[in-house]
Amino acid sequence: MNRAIFILVLAISLSAGAQQILVGPYLQPGNSPSLTREHKVLIWQTDTIPGLFTVEYAVGPMDSIARIFTAKVTSVELDLPGAPSILYRAIMNLDFDTEYSYRVRLNEKAIAINSFQSRTRKPATRFAVFGDCGVGSKEQASIAYQVYLQKPQFVMITGDNVYSSGLEREYRARFFPYYSAMQASPTNGVPLMQSVPFYMMLGNHDVRSTDLKQFSDGLAFFYFTDLPLNAPKPEKEVKVTGPRTLVKAFEKATEGRFPKTANYSFQYGNVQIFCLDANSYVNPIDYTLVDWMREEVARNKADWNLVVFHHPGFNSSKAHYDYQQMRLLAPKLEGMGIDMVLSGHVHNYQRTVPLKFDPRRDVSGEHYIVSYNGRVDGEFMLDNKFDGVTNTKPDGIIYIVTGAGGAGLYDAPLSGNPDLWKQASKENWVPFTVKLISDIHSFTMIETDGKKLTLKQLDLEGELLDQIVVTK
Repeated sequence: MNRAIFILVLAISLSAGAQQILVGPYLQPGNSPSLTREHKVLIWQTDTIPGLFTVEYAVGPMDSIARIFTAKVTSVELDLPGAPSILYRAIMNLDFDTEYSYRVRLNEKAIAINSFQSRTRKPATRFAVFGDCGVGSKEQASIAYQVYLQKPQFVMITGDNVYSSGLEREYRARFFPYYSAMQASPTNGVPLMQSVPFYMMLGNHDVRSTDLKQFSDGLAFFYFTDLPLNAPKPEKEVKVTGPRTLVKAFEKATEGRFPKTANYSFQYGNVQIFCLDANSYVNPIDYTLVDWMREEVARNKADWNLVVFHHPGFNSSKAHYDYQQMRLLAPKLEGMGIDMVLSGHVHNYQRTVPLKFDPRRDVSGEHYIVSYNGRVDGEFMLDNKFDGVTNTKPDGIIYIVTGAGGAGLYDAPLSGNPDLWKQASKENWVPFTVKLISDIHSFTMIETDGKKLTLKQLDLEGELLDQIVVTK
């Protein structure tokens, strides 16, 4: 991809025109969850001065003899008090396993030129996972740089995309400068989102701004993302409140996405990933969502089925230990054949042994018990024979916490010190954690190659912290 051209034309656009580009064009996955249809969405943000945009895309370089397609451009005004702007979207209909280039013009002048790879149908993937990132820290920039060097096909963010309240202004200050910079720098950010789609999720900080009376630019996750729309309506979901005029404007600007994209799934190569809202208002065992997931696993027959949500159920850190409601989902996931669960929320890295968990029920046997402080007791079954090196076939689900993407770290003294990991009685905690690194920022890289999955945890210098291989 010609990043130099992108840097040049975007720099020109920022200084030459009357219209100000607030966020340059970046890729989003769009509503293409299955491997039967592929497209990408370009999104960018400007001030409210009118401008005529066109988006062209082609197979291979833009200056080749390939046919050039024109994408339809739509826009919506974000009528935010004191800071109105315009969000533009352009949908590009694509073939699989193909390299494309695109060009965005403003009044016939190119403001962005870049290239990207469409999704693959081949049984091999390479992607990055991390969370709890958007604070505007030097560590966030370093992690972004290392992710960029790994050349992932896509990035999965496990929630808490920006701090501290998921506001539009926070995305522009603490998110896009780090992942959609003009050039790659370990101190300032990288040009990653221009060519690599980010699949993002709701964390607790992303939903702190549901009251538009207090946060007029709240819930900006739904402004800046464009994700699959394939999950059914859950029993409980995020709600927006505030003055009627602000709520109506928000719903208009996010029509079709809010609150739909709080839950979704997608296929990429031989991997199927379910992305779930795990905030305190949800029902973790919502049968509508559980049945949908079970049907999707059976239908798509992917080699690997992963689940991602923000709040971990199995956590050996002191921070957020009592938030365990997502443990209730464990037996359902085991029954579906889910291979791995990835979370954030706890700002460090943790890996469990493969485990199975049976939550405690009440005397009727019909209802799970969640204690007053949020804990879920139950019976554990641990596969301590799996080591990810010589024994690579797990009996149970491997749970990963990867929340060290840029925000301040939690519980540094626990790092590499198993004697400090015990948090409760055997009904609530057993030695399920095999790796806990809490004194350095890090991110997860996952590669699949047919029936083999490799997980690596890398730090902000690119050094390997942990690695396992899983096979079927």
